[in-house]
Amino acid sequence: MWANVIGEDRVKHILRNALEHEKLPGAYLFSGPEGTGKDAAAIELAKAINCTGKPRGLSHMEFEACDECESCVSIASFASPALQFIHALPKKSDDDGAELKEEDVAIVREQRAAKAADPYYNIEIPRAIAIHIGQIRELRLSLARSISGAKKRVVIISEAQMMNDKSQNAFLKTLEEPHTNTIIILTSSNANGLLPTVHSRCQDVRFDVLAVDEIRQALVERESLSEDEAAFLSRLAAGSYSRARAMIGENVKEMRKEIVTLLRMGLSKSRRNAALEVDKILPRSGGGKFLEKRQAVEQCLTLLTLWLRDALAISTKAESEIINLDQLEDLRKFVTRFGEPRRIIAAIASVDRAMHHAKLQLQLRPVMLQLVVELEAALV
Repeated sequence: MWANVIGEDRVKHILRNALEHEKLPGAYLFSGPEGTGKDAAAIELAKAINCTGKPRGLSHMEFEACDECESCVSIASFASPALQFIHALPKKSDDDGAELKEEDVAIVREQRAAKAADPYYNIEIPRAIAIHIGQIRELRLSLARSISGAKKRVVIISEAQMMNDKSQNAFLKTLEEPHTNTIIILTSSNANGLLPTVHSRCQDVRFDVLAVDEIRQALVERESLSEDEAAFLSRLAAGSYSRARAMIGENVKEMRKEIVTLLRMGLSKSRRNAALEVDKILPRSGGGKFLEKRQAVEQCLTLLTLWLRDALAISTKAESEIINLDQLEDLRKFVTRFGEPRRIIAAIASVDRAMHHAKLQLQLRPVMLQLVVELEAALV
C-alpha cells in the first residue's frame, strides 16, 4: 500500500494519477536526497501496476497494491519475473562473462533479502562502487524475452548514477527502444551523475526531504522507539529516514562528542591527539568488518556535517534552523572563534569530500586524518 512509503504525498498523488488515467511513461527518474523512499516508491508502483487482489476504478484508493495477492507478495520479495531490481555489484574481472566470487554472491543475496524485507534498507556490498556494463547487457537480453503472468514488467535501477558513462551509453539504447509492457524506473540521490541524454528520456519525479514529524512518527510506529528517542533521532536525520534508522542502537551523543572533539583537536593543531580521536572512531565496530567501520565513519561524518551546519546557521543569524539544540552553548563558543560563514562552508565541503572518499571504500584512517588537515586549513 502507498502507506508503506513515508510522507511524499505529492509524489503519491502523481503516481496515483498516472495509474488512474493509464498514462504511465516508459521510464521514470525518481530523484532526491538519500533516505527519502525512492526505492520504496518504485517497488510500491511495481506492486500497484501488477496487483491482482482487487478491481480498479472504484476510487483513487483503488490505485494501490493490496499487499496480499500472489503478485504483490512475490514482487515485494524480489521473486517475481515482473520485477528486475538492479544495483551496484563488485566488479567480477575484466572479463564481463566472469562469475562473481562465491563470498560476493553470498553477500549480494543477503543484502537483497534485507532490501526486500525493508525497501528503506541501504544495500551495502564491499567493492560495489559501480553498475557495470555487463549488468546492462544482461538486462537488454532479459528484456528481449517475454514473461507470463504479469501485466507489466518493471525494471528498477537503484542509484542509477552509479552507472559509468560506458554503462549509461549502453543503457541509452534500452531507453531509445522501449519494450512493450515494460516500465523502467531509475532512482538516484545524485541525478547530476546521469548523462543528459539518459536524464532527458525519463519523466522526473522529485522526492523531497522528509519532515521531522514524518520521520519521528515512522520511528515510533515501525521501530517501536519511544517518543523522546524518536524525536531526537528525527532531528539529526536531516530529512532522511534511512539516516535516522542507522543511528538506532548507537550512542549518538557519544559519537557526536567524539567527532566534535576531533574537530577541536584539529583546530588546536594537536595532530597527535586528533589521530587518537580518529582511532576512537574507527574501531567502534569492535575491530570487525570493514563495512561496519565504514558505516561508523559515515555516521560520524554526518553528525559533524550537521554540527557545522548549525554553526553556519548561528553565524548567519538563522538560529531557528538549528538541529543540535542541546549543543547551543558549545556551538556559540565555536562560532565566536571560527564563525566566518565562508570558512564554515569550506569546512562542510571538506567533510563532504571525506564522505565521498569513505563511500569509495578507500582506507579510512588516511581519509579521516586528511579531513583533520583540511578542517584546519578551512577554519584556522
